[in-house]
Amino acid sequence: MDNFYCAAPWRGLHINIRGDVKTCCAGNPNMLGNLNEKNIEQVLNGPELSEIRSVLRQGQPHAYCQGCVDREKRGAESERTWHNKINEFFDTTQAGLEYEYPTLLDIRWNSTCNLSCNYCSPMDSSKWAVLKGIPISSNTRKYYSDVCDFISEHNQHIQEVALIGGEPLLLPENERLLDVIPLDCKITVITNLNNPLESNRIFQKLAKRNNVGWSISFDNIGHRFEYVRYGADWNLQVHNLDLIQELFKNHGHSGGIHAVYNMYNATRLVEFKQFAQERSLRIVWQSLAGPKPLDPRVYGREVARVAAAEIQRLFDLGHRDLEEHRFFSSTLDHYLAKKHNNPNMLGELKKFVAQIETVYHPDQQGKFAELWPEINNLLL
Repeated sequence: MDNFYCAAPWRGLHINIRGDVKTCCAGNPNMLGNLNEKNIEQVLNGPELSEIRSVLRQGQPHAYCQGCVDREKRGAESERTWHNKINEFFDTTQAGLEYEYPTLLDIRWNSTCNLSCNYCSPMDSSKWAVLKGIPISSNTRKYYSDVCDFISEHNQHIQEVALIGGEPLLLPENERLLDVIPLDCKITVITNLNNPLESNRIFQKLAKRNNVGWSISFDNIGHRFEYVRYGADWNLQVHNLDLIQELFKNHGHSGGIHAVYNMYNATRLVEFKQFAQERSLRIVWQSLAGPKPLDPRVYGREVARVAAAEIQRLFDLGHRDLEEHRFFSSTLDHYLAKKHNNPNMLGELKKFVAQIETVYHPDQQGKFAELWPEINNLLL
């Protein structure tokens, strides 16, 4: 790719729950350093990141950038697009090899979460870690104060902060973070939204701000929502959507739905889209990272046929969002191609459903067959 540029290695800051540092969420393949071993300035000005900047200054993507390269090849919006929009006048070719300052923050203090969603993992959900018997630490990290001090020192440059989890509304560390960032910077919250907001202290702080964007993470409605987002309550979700949309109307907040395309909604896109349209909520779609049995794109002709038909029904609704149409046009092209991967994947899905319903969420036994009969019939 010629003239590839990105501001993130100079002006981004991403910290995951283990203390690993990157300059953006999509950075690949390796982290740049860990805050349990080095302080934040040592990592951001380390040799690994300097080498990445050196390559980008030549207008070429580094291996670190492969995540964005792949997304853009699929027609999806990439992480670097986000960073470059925020740093509109940043010129890679004129930049030095040192870190400048953070303009976009994405700090995930730990994996505390109240849900064990079927396609999530112990790395991102403390609920899943407990279910799988994996030791976790929900304590405040020892580098917490140092990171907040670093942010406070550079807070005049910060333009956007992403609050992500676990579940960011349940992370008390975000309270101090909200105190040290500018009042006028944009805050993007990626949240499952399924906890009582009226008594949530982080929500109360966010509600007092005027520049908050809500990415509400769900991709089914009703009983299907509660099956996939295990531990969630649909009535609470609808109630909380009312509260958020009140902020849209009266306090300048914005946002919509952040959805993952997967086997649980591949045949239910129309009902989900209609729910969103009734509430004037935009849906931003992303591909599934895993587990593999929940990715509809890896199946044979049987799944391709029903999934393609549902995409066509979605298109027949009209009022297409450009990004949504691009996402599903690419997916539809895949389904209509003559070759399909892993025609025997239905057996893997059957095993996956059985494990969910007997080992991890046993009170849901038989629910998949009831809620998705069109898919379950393919498993018989």
